[in-house]
Amino acid sequence: MSKVIGIILAGGEGRRMVYRNKGLMPLAGKAMIAHVIARILPQVDALYISANEDLEQYAIFQLPVIQDMPQWRGKGPLAGVASVLKELSDDDVIQVVSCDGPMIPDNLVALLSAARKDAKMVYPTTKDREHYLYFQGKVGDLREIESILVANDLRMRTFLAKLGAKAVYFEDEMAFLNCNHPEDIQRLEEIIDEEL
Repeated sequence: MSKVIGIILAGGEGRRMVYRNKGLMPLAGKAMIAHVIARILPQVDALYISANEDLEQYAIFQLPVIQDMPQWRGKGPLAGVASVLKELSDDDVIQVVSCDGPMIPDNLVALLSAARKDAKMVYPTTKDREHYLYFQGKVGDLREIESILVANDLRMRTFLAKLGAKAVYFEDEMAFLNCNHPEDIQRLEEIIDEEL
């Protein structure tokens, strides 16, 4: 039987965050990635962190931390996904999430899984935009990711289009709110305070 494996992408450079590691930035008293882990862990059978810096700090969360394969370093989120795929079987299903999206829905995996019956890959969309870094797909259908990396075609949108990914509509625009700029953290703090 296939397992659902979560992958938290935490390997970015954080350029828009003044080169600070977004997953480790404080949000409501704990690291941002801790909020993501709390949301995604109950939805998956196993969870990995894809990271290239601050490995000791990520190890505190007692989850496997996988670095990008040397030949794919600096090639973005696809490199992180490809490096974790090396650990998985073709029957497994991956659910990718971003380390800076602490509001992901508690039913993300279930809703995307239901929609995946009609497509190899699925990802959420909301009224204003598509959220490519939250895609779900079967590992066996993702093996061509390596040839895409070799071709240096690194855009997530292009990758998902090549695999015929289907967008799945989510009503809650805030569910995929992420932190690309320091002021986004303050906005998220206010939202989290209102929820508590």
